[in-house]
Amino acid sequence: MVNRGRSGGCVTCKQRRVKCDEAKPICRLCQRLGLRCGGYGTKYANLKFKGQNYKFNTGIIQSRISCPRPPAECDTAVPFFLDHYAKMGRDLRSARGFFEVLIPVYCSQSNNSALSLAVSAVASETLSLWRHSPDGLRWSQDIYTEAITCLRNAIKDRSERGKEATALAVLSLQLYENIAAIYGLRSATRIHHDGAVSLLPFGDSDNQMTGAYIRKFTLHAEISSAIRQKRPLQDIAYSWIGSKDLIFAPDNPSSALDIIGASVVALQTSYMQLLMRDTSEALSRSALKELVSKARRIDEQLLVWARSVPDYWQPVKIFSGIDVDPSIQTYRSICEVYPSCQIAAIWNLWRVQRILLIKITISSLDKFFYPTQSEHPNDQTFSEINSAAKYKQMSQDLVDSICYSIPFYLGNRTKCSTIADFTDPAILLPSYDSLGEGDKTRLIERNDDHRRHIIAQGPWHAMSPLSRLLTLFVEEYGRHMLSFLRPGQHEWICEQFLRVITLLNIPPLESGTAEDGCRISNSSNNESVNTQAEHIAKRVRKGLNFMSGP
Repeated sequence: MVNRGRSGGCVTCKQRRVKCDEAKPICRLCQRLGLRCGGYGTKYANLKFKGQNYKFNTGIIQSRISCPRPPAECDTAVPFFLDHYAKMGRDLRSARGFFEVLIPVYCSQSNNSALSLAVSAVASETLSLWRHSPDGLRWSQDIYTEAITCLRNAIKDRSERGKEATALAVLSLQLYENIAAIYGLRSATRIHHDGAVSLLPFGDSDNQMTGAYIRKFTLHAEISSAIRQKRPLQDIAYSWIGSKDLIFAPDNPSSALDIIGASVVALQTSYMQLLMRDTSEALSRSALKELVSKARRIDEQLLVWARSVPDYWQPVKIFSGIDVDPSIQTYRSICEVYPSCQIAAIWNLWRVQRILLIKITISSLDKFFYPTQSEHPNDQTFSEINSAAKYKQMSQDLVDSICYSIPFYLGNRTKCSTIADFTDPAILLPSYDSLGEGDKTRLIERNDDHRRHIIAQGPWHAMSPLSRLLTLFVEEYGRHMLSFLRPGQHEWICEQFLRVITLLNIPPLESGTAEDGCRISNSSNNESVNTQAEHIAKRVRKGLNFMSGP
């Protein structure tokens, strides 16, 4: 919330500290500059906050803001980025800890601080992608370089090193690198991620609540990247789990899921170490049996997590032709809608973790009961092998739910995203609005902010689980899991992933030889389309390594 006192000008001109002509419904100055006019009266700009967290009973961070810095007259990138990515669709009750604390800390910084420059670099990069502007990308690279120089100076200063703004600057630069890596179809470097990890012990004790949220986000990113890279957690990450440094940020379902995720990382590490043994050494049956037992225990924790989330988090199933416009592509005519992209992404992370446990379990059972081609199960092992049907059904249900979330993220969009999408009435997005009045009573209000945050964030959130499914199917033992899918489901997932790539304007791989030496064809047959989707997904995953999500 904001409190600006008396004024007749629009909130955008007031924020920019320029004289407003007060034309209605939008002022002519904003119209001439191509800015989004904030209007008059009670519709306020987004960068000056007043603490209202007592309403959520979470003891959340109170903003320590003096006065927001007015952006340069030609600079719309930062307001656009903060509005559509850091504010809309974000809730401290589902916070991962980065975007939710970014705005108040950013507003407390000077224009030439490391955080201000890092946010400007990410914002310019983001807006240039929406505008398809090469000049904007080059400008963002210049700001990125300037931010690096400023950050190095800040880290040398003992008093600046421990500030939350410094840690957020490092995480913002990692976000910049992640986006650049995805669009370059290359591996993201981890230098900023490791830098954020190394800075956390220097955290300022005077800002314990903000620091706790930043630690939780860094822990989340570390767990996500460890699962993607099939590596152990860094030793320092284990010291954060249950640490008193985190108690200042109230627990929520996202942070609770991360704690379980740490166990998934440990199980995956044990599984990979077992596979890496010398081929002449028989895999230990006792070790495989222990892996299966651990996977079941972790899966039970995930099931308990699902029963503990707030009721309003639960996905609501709606149907094409009844609740959903037929122009919206659905899987099996079903769409599941959520309160926000953020909550949908947390559910998909939960689903992917369970699918990974199923993969490890099925692979371990296969190696346990069939260590050689000549061996066959005896009567004592028959019941375990018979349980494969149960795991197949579990996996199928989880993959189905991921597919049901895709129309919520994408609506009926099929073309490369542009700024005009935010006001395009032809874009249709599934929401609770299409349900009957009786169902609406338990659901949150839908408004323009919801629509804008789905348009901005939806394709990004869809890209992660879709690419995860595709890479899962081509990994060790993954091809076996293709048989778990429904007929045509793999093709549908490939099509939706390529659709996301189109929406985000990520350059496709050219015909010829891919990075891994495989041939890629632009042929229109299904096999070639699926192969291309899988190869692009593998490249995209490298850029996603240090981003949040599945």
